[in-house]
Amino acid sequence: MKEKIKKDRRIIFYSFLSLSFFGLLMIYESSSIYALGNFSDPAYFFKRQIVFLLVSILAFFLTLLIDVGFLKKYNKEMMLVTIIGLILVVIFGKKVSGAKRWFSFGGINFQPSELLKISFLIYCADYCQRKKALLKSVRSGLFPLGIVLASICFLVILQPDLGTAVFWLMWTIIFLFLFRARIKHLIFTILCGAFVSFFLVRFHPYRLRRITSYLNPFADPKGAGFQLIQSQIAYGAGGIFGLGLGQGRQKLFFLPAAHTDFLFSIIAEEFGLIGSMGLLAVFIFIFHKMYFLAKTINDEFKSAIAWGIVFIFFLEVFINIGISCGLFPTKGLPLPFMSYGGSSLVVHYILLGLFMNVSRKEKKA
Repeated sequence: MKEKIKKDRRIIFYSFLSLSFFGLLMIYESSSIYALGNFSDPAYFFKRQIVFLLVSILAFFLTLLIDVGFLKKYNKEMMLVTIIGLILVVIFGKKVSGAKRWFSFGGINFQPSELLKISFLIYCADYCQRKKALLKSVRSGLFPLGIVLASICFLVILQPDLGTAVFWLMWTIIFLFLFRARIKHLIFTILCGAFVSFFLVRFHPYRLRRITSYLNPFADPKGAGFQLIQSQIAYGAGGIFGLGLGQGRQKLFFLPAAHTDFLFSIIAEEFGLIGSMGLLAVFIFIFHKMYFLAKTINDEFKSAIAWGIVFIFFLEVFINIGISCGLFPTKGLPLPFMSYGGSSLVVHYILLGLFMNVSRKEKKA
């Protein structure tokens, strides 16, 4: 059993690392023309992603050395630092396309909301482990956690980034379901979230345009529906076998954010249905291995962290591919371990290191 666990841990790490290397290739494929036109260097994003990957791997191995008990002890302080970062980015953050979501340091952008994947995960794991018996009570169990969730969602919406707020609402509901919170309380939370989301969409024209373009992208083919239409063209052009590596056309200034949020569309165009399904099979294989490891963890706090990481990875892959297929409204969410982005890649490797940290079997004295 112990040898199988060690083997599965190695398989998971090397699988994610292989996806990152494949992501490097596709980032160069999908961004070289854009990078040449804007930065006079076709490998601009490729070179930066290599640096990000090296930093991420270093962060992964450092995370393996962290005492999980230390994280549990200072989870509230970590959560507070993240909330302060979310407040500061709204005030002092770099404005891109009307949104303030990033701090910029010497040409490197950092997104504070990415830290929620670490701090909020650990906070929820500790909270649910300590108050497991109270989670069936709204007043004593769910309400305090709901206040923290509402606070981070409010700050994220101010950026504005409704999609991230919805992501954390979905993740929290799944996480609480794991800890056997009452179904009726979770349904009520979903209804409250849906009501607030409807209000935010209904009275903000740009969000409403995203929903209408999702329902009928051809109603505004040169505006809100443009990105989704170009993504679907990529799928159609790829067919079963794909156009071939480097032969995709949607990266030629047709599909916006091809190397970030819509990387999967470029993969579908160049490798076709077979390549797309092959990549999905790799993710499913990894999640199967992670599921097995998470089940072997006896410590409740460590188990909660492991399951929380599995849920984060699964939701991100599911939502990103769903958006590129047109199953969900457009939202800026990268494909984990593959899309371009420094803060996202580093945080995901930290989460992977944390998963490996909590899933290893301690040697008996």
